[in-house]
Amino acid sequence: MNRINTTIIFVSLLGLNTITHGASTTLNDNSEFHTVIDATAGGAFNTDSHDFTYYNFSTKEVIELTDIQASTSTEWHLAFKRSEIRLNGGVSGPGQVVGLNLTDGQDIIAMETFDDISMSDIPDRDSFLSDGPAYAISEWYSYDSVSHTISASGHTYELRTAEGLPAKFIVDMLENPGRADAGKISFRWVVGNDLTGPEQSATVDVSGGAEIYFNLSLGEEIVPADLASSTEWDLHFSGYAIRLNGGLSGPGEAGAIPIFQSGVNFEDITKANESGGHYFADRAGSAFSTDSGDWYNYDSTTHLLSSKNHVYVIDTGSALIKMQILNYYREVEGTPMSGFITFRWLPIDGHIATIIRKVGWGHIKNTVDR
Repeated sequence: MNRINTTIIFVSLLGLNTITHGASTTLNDNSEFHTVIDATAGGAFNTDSHDFTYYNFSTKEVIELTDIQASTSTEWHLAFKRSEIRLNGGVSGPGQVVGLNLTDGQDIIAMETFDDISMSDIPDRDSFLSDGPAYAISEWYSYDSVSHTISASGHTYELRTAEGLPAKFIVDMLENPGRADAGKISFRWVVGNDLTGPEQSATVDVSGGAEIYFNLSLGEEIVPADLASSTEWDLHFSGYAIRLNGGLSGPGEAGAIPIFQSGVNFEDITKANESGGHYFADRAGSAFSTDSGDWYNYDSTTHLLSSKNHVYVIDTGSALIKMQILNYYREVEGTPMSGFITFRWLPIDGHIATIIRKVGWGHIKNTVDR
């Protein structure tokens, strides 16, 4: 591994009343770096859509890039937007950055686990993950390992359409599902603030590699004129994937709440987002979001996120970084504000001692105000 950049750059923490889109990195006595990222997507009080916040471990700074610029840039390592964390590789960027959750499959672990991870615990690079697609509607079918059959799971999702309208959605039946695709998919939905209104139903056929774009408000399949800019479609069916027109998959506002996880059935949903849950868009799944779970726990009662304290290793191509997320909230103007991600990290490729000798602790120590 090459040595990471030994220049330590600090950005002083802004006052609580003046926090802006960016980051602050400090170095503590125990050789750890602490970084606070403003991942609120445009600022603490901005509810409009905003680009990700892009961070570089070597410079310890936010790289000012739009999402379009970042798609072709190798200057960043991690990207943050609300609870989503991406790596610069795979579907997220042209870099070769990969990551690994060393404590995957476990729920909350002790924060002290971070200290116990050493170079001897790191597997070879082939074990690391590049970013791949993670769809918000992902548990709509199930596989029986005994009978080797695939069927509809009957799980209900609350939706927000590409144009921001509320809806509810359920897949009822699969006909002739095969190895490559789900065959014919039959589903029901209701669109509108009153979700007790008349149900609509449809069947789409994705056999033979067909790709179907569907508009829930019109209740019909459509052919988008320009996929990059089209908000005409809400759902995209292909193979065993149902994509939403939002986030990674499209320019719309579409998102989903896996309401079935709260034991709610299709008929139980009477109005838009009655649960107060968070709409999830299609996104890039990274080491921070795998099939076994995300980096956080979500409390469906309080709607708060809390870190599982899992320990991640990021391979930037020039350094190995050990990382643990500490918090998702920060007090702003006297109010706890979500979207401020605090994480600690440490290079573990054997060069940290050289960095310490060159820089000197007495001159660079600073304390993160959390």
